[in-house]
Amino acid sequence: MKRKKLIIIIVAVAALAAACIAVFVLKEMKGSKNSSANVVAWDVDIEENELPETDEILIPGYDSMTMAANTKKQAVSMGNPADNNCYFVIILRLEDGTKLYESEYLKPGEGLNEITMEQELESGEYQAIIEYKCYSLEDKSSLNGGSAQFNLIVK
Repeated sequence: MKRKKLIIIIVAVAALAAACIAVFVLKEMKGSKNSSANVVAWDVDIEENELPETDEILIPGYDSMTMAANTKKQAVSMGNPADNNCYFVIILRLEDGTKLYESEYLKPGEGLNEITMEQELESGEYQAIIEYKCYSLEDKSSLNGGSAQFNLIVK
């Protein structure tokens, strides 16, 4: 009888430990994924003469970007060039300051090919800003960033 109780206790403790580990792993996975975007391997073609000095950060620019009208889900191509030594957080805004989207941390070589914006846009052309906030890979301290205006075409 004592042996049966001991086995039940061992099985219960093992099940509890497994449940705790599963919860921890799922929380870690959830925290590392961008919940409103599809994070993918990403890089842009960079000419050899454009590669950064050791402390420089490559900031992609856009003349224009095309999105679908009347939907929050958008196909895009935005990301952190693999040659960077920092995390990116990418923010899309309209020229009037309306925030359309903010990513989570993107490691070098990670990008977005689908996002869910905070609001839908009607068909038309908008002046927009893409902002790059840059953070240290070691401690996520803030680094220099950049921003650029572009023409947002919504069809």
